[in-house]
Amino acid sequence: METEAVYPDWSGLPEELILMVMQALGIPDLLRAGAVCPSWRAAGADLRRARFPITDPSPCLLYSAAAAADDPDTATVYNPSTGAAFKVRLPAPPFRSRHVVGSGHGWVITADEESNLQVVNPLTGAQVDLPPAATIHNVRPSYDDQGRPIYNLFGDHASPVSRRELRTLYYYRVYLSCSPSAGTACFVLLVHREEGQISYARVGDGRWTHIRTASVLPPGCGYYSAAYNDKDGLFYLLTCDHCIYTLDLSAAPPAVSAAATIRKISKGVKGMFDPIAEATRYAQWGDLVLTPWGDILLVWRDKECRELDSPVHVPAGFEHEVTRPFHETYTQDILLYKVGVNGRKKLVEIGGTDLRGHALFLGFNSSMCLSTKDFPLLKPNCAYLTDDSWESISLNMFGCRDVGIWNFETQTLEEMKPVDAWLNWPQPIWITPSLLS
Repeated sequence: METEAVYPDWSGLPEELILMVMQALGIPDLLRAGAVCPSWRAAGADLRRARFPITDPSPCLLYSAAAAADDPDTATVYNPSTGAAFKVRLPAPPFRSRHVVGSGHGWVITADEESNLQVVNPLTGAQVDLPPAATIHNVRPSYDDQGRPIYNLFGDHASPVSRRELRTLYYYRVYLSCSPSAGTACFVLLVHREEGQISYARVGDGRWTHIRTASVLPPGCGYYSAAYNDKDGLFYLLTCDHCIYTLDLSAAPPAVSAAATIRKISKGVKGMFDPIAEATRYAQWGDLVLTPWGDILLVWRDKECRELDSPVHVPAGFEHEVTRPFHETYTQDILLYKVGVNGRKKLVEIGGTDLRGHALFLGFNSSMCLSTKDFPLLKPNCAYLTDDSWESISLNMFGCRDVGIWNFETQTLEEMKPVDAWLNWPQPIWITPSLLS
């Protein structure tokens, strides 16, 4: 004889049992649990606020915490607007084994130890594999005498590198046109060596498509930064000679000719500050920032290198990847330029007050410009910084990260302290949390 269930469905469970279930859930499932029914939503409201204390859509810092209790899969999300922080667990491969090369729309683009790229949403745990590294232009896989896979970059006579080294030597940054949850509507733009070349793929593609730019750019000149404008559907590209181009991928054929998709909209400035002029400086090419009021800004970080008294700590097995253990880079100045378009004006230097009370978020992320009226705890006319260059990461993976708040009024980098210390690898990166899987 069957006995009648004490609780005919999950919605009838006592609140204490509902909370026991919710306490065992990860962040993605915890948030979904609130949609089960009104009783679950009410019962778990306080628990969800405690474990997911994000109350506004402002950028958060994603990093691997130095806490001994954190395993390699765990990352910390810290919101400088509210001071809140919480832990998330990312899918394999372990977060601490990844190299961060970009972020946008709540997703992070990382390279695993095989140098293959994935996009992952830290909140929902959704992950999408991008085309293999072996399909990128100028990447030629082969094998060493012991059968280990290596890559010969930039020609057969170049020195081979391991699969793990490829991600720090070859990738500059990766940009998204929209959330990868949109599938094939999402374009992924990869800026890479040699000399700032570009390739793209749609989510779901099996290989990268190289965009030929020899007929567009001067010899030896390449792209080093980009931004996507969802208002006109174009990528904006910055070259090493400070010119701005647009890239239209909306009707991209399988083999892309740059002449049909790339257009120059702004000239550079002759004699503009060149960080390569001094040996102590790193080759920074700047960030493009699209403002809410319609301007295009070029943000230039002047970085220098200083000697350390003792070498940085390097985990066992990674020593060969750190070429300058007694060096670290730091931001000593930031210059702002307003970009003229259609040849009417060149770059014009502006000051921090021209940010109109907004805050910039710069690094390996897609650059952001946010009103501090919408997020009053953010500092106006300041730039929130993380590392932004291939050079600073590839030369010293485990050195002190260049993270802080640049105050344009005092021309100083102010410290920014999350709730716990971070590890320097992978490098911290800005994300805008999104629950869109």
